[in-house]
Amino acid sequence: MSPYPIITISRQFGAGGTSIGRRVAESLGIPFYDNEIIELASKESHFDPKLFRKVEETTATNSFLYAINRLGAGSAYSMPISDQLYSVQSSIIRTIADQTPAVIVGRCADDVLSGYTKTVDVFVQAGVEARVRRTMERLTLTESRARSYVKQIDKSRAAYHNFYSDRLWGRRENYDLILDSDDVDWDSLAQIVVIYAKARFGDEIEAFLKSE
Repeated sequence: MSPYPIITISRQFGAGGTSIGRRVAESLGIPFYDNEIIELASKESHFDPKLFRKVEETTATNSFLYAINRLGAGSAYSMPISDQLYSVQSSIIRTIADQTPAVIVGRCADDVLSGYTKTVDVFVQAGVEARVRRTMERLTLTESRARSYVKQIDKSRAAYHNFYSDRLWGRRENYDLILDSDDVDWDSLAQIVVIYAKARFGDEIEAFLKSE
């Protein structure tokens, strides 16, 4: 059980969850982890960082084959590579939570830390049109390609999360806060999370900052 408050951020693609999470961490003065978890897990396991991303992308498109592969891990087989990668990332997430307050984006952190009592689980969403528009601008895609990409990534994130977790991705009852970024700027949404976190863990966060 972590002695430190942890904020997990789950998000639809293009909703701004990563940017909001980074602003929360900066405002609170605590570490921020997103792709950094992949880098740490890669060093720990000696697997290529690209492999971690590939597994997450494959979960939705080949979920049936992926499930068969996982079920094949018995006495005559080693643990499937996908499960090994998930296990390493989960270990990294728990290590972070045991050592410091932090904001952690994605990687099923909300479920990995479900047994920890000092967590704030946040889901960031937005309407599909807003997310398609942002994706077009960010990745320089046509509208049709951006729309397809948004749908694909959301499907992958949901499938990956739901495959490894009993907590369904995006379901209201699984989060402390659900933020809609359609008509509210990301700085303001970040401050909502900061206010909520300080209301629950203010003294503990302040104690950490003073010890630095």
